[in-house]
Amino acid sequence: YNIPYWDTVLHAFSGGMLGALGFSLVSIINHSDKTPTILSPIFVCVFAFSFAVTLGVFWEIYEYTFDGVLGLNMQKFALEDGTNLIGRSALSDTMADLIVDGLGALFITVIGYIGMKTQENWLKNMQLKSK
Repeated sequence: YNIPYWDTVLHAFSGGMLGALGFSLVSIINHSDKTPTILSPIFVCVFAFSFAVTLGVFWEIYEYTFDGVLGLNMQKFALEDGTNLIGRSALSDTMADLIVDGLGALFITVIGYIGMKTQENWLKNMQLKSK
């Protein structure tokens, strides 16, 4: 409540960063000397997007669980004064979070797809390295 749109910015950023992490994980597997695998750019993008959105869903499950266990209001099911929201109003924060997670992941996967199609080694400079 103190910083407007803070939750939305965090979900957009996390969706994008988790999408980038998904790209790195697949790229490590794709360029491993032990398992010579060549994955298509579409598969890599679908994996990165799915990875990011799935972790966003896990985060919402975490919020739901700890709202109930600790009496928090991370999912904004109640107003600042404690008044419980009803019906669609109670779901709007969670759905907005999931949509923004998906949009952040989609943004990164589109950039990743374009990068993979135009420059073959563009991800090597930004990815995690395995030892």
